[in-house]
Amino acid sequence: MIEVRPTETLIAKNEATARRGMVATKDKLATLAGVQMLEAGGNAVDAAVAACLAVGVVEPASSGIGGGGYLVYQVDGKGGVIGFPMRGPLAGRPDMFELSGERAAGNFFWPGVVNDENLEGYRSIATPGAVAGLCRAHERLGRLPLKDVVEPALSLARDGYAPGWFNLYSNGLMAGKLFRYAELRRIFMPDGELPSGDLTHPPNLRQPELAQVLEAVGREGPDAFYKGDVAIAIASDIQDNGGILSTEDLARYRPLEWEDGLELSYRGHTVRVPPYTCAGPTSAMTLKLLDGFDVAAMGHNSAEMLHTYVSCARLAYADRFQYMADQEFVEVPWNGMLSDAYTRRRRGSIGRILPEKFEPGDPWIEEGRRPTRVLGPSAPDMDHGTTHLCVMDGDGNAVSLTNTLGAGFGSGVVPKGTGIVMNNGMIWWDPVPGHVNSIAPGKLGLNNMTPALVLGKDGVRMSVGASGGRRITNCVTQLIVKALDYGMAPQEAIDSPRVDCSTPHTSVAPGMDGSVTKELEARGHVLLVIGEGFVQTGFASFASPVVITRDGAEEFRAGVDTFHSAYAQGL
Repeated sequence: MIEVRPTETLIAKNEATARRGMVATKDKLATLAGVQMLEAGGNAVDAAVAACLAVGVVEPASSGIGGGGYLVYQVDGKGGVIGFPMRGPLAGRPDMFELSGERAAGNFFWPGVVNDENLEGYRSIATPGAVAGLCRAHERLGRLPLKDVVEPALSLARDGYAPGWFNLYSNGLMAGKLFRYAELRRIFMPDGELPSGDLTHPPNLRQPELAQVLEAVGREGPDAFYKGDVAIAIASDIQDNGGILSTEDLARYRPLEWEDGLELSYRGHTVRVPPYTCAGPTSAMTLKLLDGFDVAAMGHNSAEMLHTYVSCARLAYADRFQYMADQEFVEVPWNGMLSDAYTRRRRGSIGRILPEKFEPGDPWIEEGRRPTRVLGPSAPDMDHGTTHLCVMDGDGNAVSLTNTLGAGFGSGVVPKGTGIVMNNGMIWWDPVPGHVNSIAPGKLGLNNMTPALVLGKDGVRMSVGASGGRRITNCVTQLIVKALDYGMAPQEAIDSPRVDCSTPHTSVAPGMDGSVTKELEARGHVLLVIGEGFVQTGFASFASPVVITRDGAEEFRAGVDTFHSAYAQGL
């Protein structure tokens, strides 16, 4: 829908509504794969797994079985989280990368590495978890046979599809990586050029090697990926080219499972996110801080409301980079950071004027202990390879699922004979030794995923998540605020202006009221208003979300990123 006004052009998508279930993903073909599962009698988990596998075929720069993620669920009245993030290879070590001397490089702003070996190429690959996690979720919670759930993705890979406008645009942005890696170029630039997106022509992008792997997974389960011929092909090609991922890394990978996950109360609702080494705790801390303010009374996107939100988010970020890491390798004050007492203490530090820098707090006080060893923070000096999907079914089940390759096309590496685009998960680790997120064998890196479910007294009210690297947590928490504090419907919430403070400045949407931005600047905020030239994910420097809500009348409503090929459809 395009509405032309005298001084502006407003572009928005229509909100999807349904009565018996809803699927919202970043691509229409992936959404249809999920809907197909619901129509066949499957539940939200069947639909989510099918859609995730399908989006990895049709949006290969963003997602795929060479990556990893998190699935937050509510099924048959019980909920939790299944985590399958990339894990550091066993041969990883803190000093494995030679530092270039650059203060900040790449989307994550870590100190630079010679030849960008942590950003792309064979040494940037971490152990993928997607197949293990998706299969585990299906085994525990799904209804349909795995073979049937894999079939939509298998068909798309085997028979081909015509890439949509966003994928062609995204692939064009990644042209440099396509030309640097021959196998990637062979698959996604058949005949030496980008495939046609003209839907009047027959499907012209086929991935037969990937289809063979998917078929084996559907038949044999995760062992078809992590053991045997596929695992050997992945590891041998990577090691032959200087990488460190091994067959032992693949064989030892296991998904993580948490009953209930990390839950917090916000405005009388329960918000469930993944715990530990992701952005779930950062989102939880932001909302816990914000829950102590009456932001509804402040008014939507008022200067007071935005100042309060930014202050809460920046306090959460300060503690994130100071403390959060894999607790198997580093002492982390998880209980202290998420305690009510610490939240009150941190909330009390918020004043009318924004300080130049928010310092981390001391949650060890509420933890009731001191660390035996103190490591330096892994703070950036100051993404393009992630997808998110949401599903709700008519039985009250719901899923929020984020999966990532890391960056666009991940490492750029496709091990010969597999068709699998491999992640560049080593981007998650600080390449400098001696810090909380420095590399270690088998360690989990601190990632930015934060899929969320919001539950009320009558069950799941909202499934929400986004792609967009460090920008994800601000996006997800603001959408929850827009829904619960201001009563916005999904598409309205997505299209309304928002901010992002994951960098030293605060990015502001171009639709933000000018008087508001002036007042924010007067209160110490350093703002960057994103203009029309930034259209990579709609509002540049903003994450790309999808949302499904369900109200008491049993109506499902869905919203998706207007500036993306994202698509929602229900039953």
